[in-house]
Amino acid sequence: PPALQSIFAALPASLPFSLLVSQHMPPGFTRTFAERLNRTSGFEVAEAVEGEAVSPGKALIAPGGKNMLFRHEEGIVRVRLVDPEPMENCVPSVDKMFRSCAQVFGPRLLGVVLTGMGNDGSEGVRAIKEAGGYVLSEAEESAVIFGMPRAAIATGTVDAIVPLERVAGEILARCGYEGQRN
Repeated sequence: PPALQSIFAALPASLPFSLLVSQHMPPGFTRTFAERLNRTSGFEVAEAVEGEAVSPGKALIAPGGKNMLFRHEEGIVRVRLVDPEPMENCVPSVDKMFRSCAQVFGPRLLGVVLTGMGNDGSEGVRAIKEAGGYVLSEAEESAVIFGMPRAAIATGTVDAIVPLERVAGEILARCGYEGQRN
């Protein structure tokens, strides 16, 4: 969570894109986490709700115990929350979110893999690249736990590896943002 807090704090209040986050947390913790991020960010942060529209200027956090997927509905991208499979270990799943995002957003997608245990996200980054998107990973020197970034990098599909303090700037640069930064 501190990694996300530092990135969110460095992003502008007039966020020209959506932020969609899957953080491995149990039910009950993600709402408080989203509220804390909302207080320290210049843009709106909330725990995702079934059917909610994805819109620029807002960050949605996947609820603990659910996987956050997306669907097109009458020209609007909406959240779809689904229960995990019985033996699924990583929930909310980064892989499932990335695959869903790749299908919905295609080449407009920028996926970021930050500190974390295991290899969740490594299959999803492949889907992002296959859809023409861009993949960014946190560098080993700043990752508290390098498992997830290491697994993503090992796929050969990561476009840039940067330390945590440069992640927000890299996101803005890739999105062509030229406004005032926080």
